[in-house]
Amino acid sequence: MLEGLDIKKDDIITITGAGGKSSLMFFLARELAKIGRVLVTTTTKIFVPERENFEELIVEGKRIKGEFKNIYVYGKKIIDGKIEGLSEEEIMNIKNNFDFVLIEGDGAKRKILKSWNSYEPCIPTITTKVIGVVNLDIGGLELKEENIHRFEIFKDNFYNFIGERATEKFIIDYIQKGEFFKNYSSGKKYIFLNGIDGKKYLEKFSLALKICNQLNATYEFILGSVKEKNIFKFKPTDAIVMASGFSKRMGQDKLKLPYRDTTILGYTLDKLSNLPFYNVYVCGREEWIKRITELYNFTYLENLKASFGQSESIKLGIKNSQGEGVVFFTGDQPLLSKESILKLYYNFQRYGYITIPKAQGENFSPVFFPESKKSELLSLSGDVGGREVIKRSAMVVYVEFSRKIEFMDIDTPEEYDEINSF
Repeated sequence: MLEGLDIKKDDIITITGAGGKSSLMFFLARELAKIGRVLVTTTTKIFVPERENFEELIVEGKRIKGEFKNIYVYGKKIIDGKIEGLSEEEIMNIKNNFDFVLIEGDGAKRKILKSWNSYEPCIPTITTKVIGVVNLDIGGLELKEENIHRFEIFKDNFYNFIGERATEKFIIDYIQKGEFFKNYSSGKKYIFLNGIDGKKYLEKFSLALKICNQLNATYEFILGSVKEKNIFKFKPTDAIVMASGFSKRMGQDKLKLPYRDTTILGYTLDKLSNLPFYNVYVCGREEWIKRITELYNFTYLENLKASFGQSESIKLGIKNSQGEGVVFFTGDQPLLSKESILKLYYNFQRYGYITIPKAQGENFSPVFFPESKKSELLSLSGDVGGREVIKRSAMVVYVEFSRKIEFMDIDTPEEYDEINSF
């Protein structure tokens, strides 16, 4: 769960931003306490934690006993239910007694958005990693004073958005202009997109991926939900559409058959245009496929070896992929819903293993593969897909669906007639 943050012994981690800093800090503390002693403190103020979150709370020379082994909360004193934090020098004096140090580096007065004044965030120079927290519950939130800490500063920075509701465009602007890492340049920097949970978790997951895809070159992203104790590293993921088959059982080019107000392939590409993949590649062998691919601003890959079988589309896609993960789509699954694709995508991002849909005891496509399987996929030959790679893999995630009809692919005239009845 902590692999995405690459936390090592003696790391000093400062957390900034709004929308879950303290919760993230104590979540990390509980995880790290399984393997070492953890110091928790702040350079500003934090609310006094519940006893279940620490072994000892040390303030003004007094030691208050708690219930969670290996977590030690330090502060100068308690005022109005808040712990006043330590200076960098004070942290330096005690850090060697601990395996990990977690520091809350600014305040937000429990509001979900904030701007920073001149002395925030207060990041000690000994910090090895900074995590900036952004809570995706801000999506759709009205940008007004009651929701924002330091609203007067916020107004100056985001005057175009005041009074509106937070959109993807605003969140990207907020991350880019935010001072999560101000005056810090020596160590690693992460943005944690928190709040991917609840009934709308797939909607928030999709929003998170759109943000990550746009800003991936600038930031390292961690996704998930502190509430659900679920944190994972963002992995840029490419979609590869295999559209260079010969439709022998259909007797004509099945991808060109009419469906709704487009073609079978057109319907697939339209669906993918509304999903947050890093890149979309279409492997084809005909000019009309190239034209429709370019209409959607996807990348067309000409498959000059299509007659050698399905493996050539797989290898062509892998050789051109820029993502850390890939997912292979056939062009003839028009009943596959965007929600189901997102559910698979979420589980792939969360676990990082080969991810396969399963319904009524059968496995289907699309299948997601991690970067570690690319070399095996490149070694395939003939008319085979990724099944051989899957067979050799110890770690596979199966995502259960109740109905297999939506994973149906179209190989025969009878199946084409069937999908038109839905």
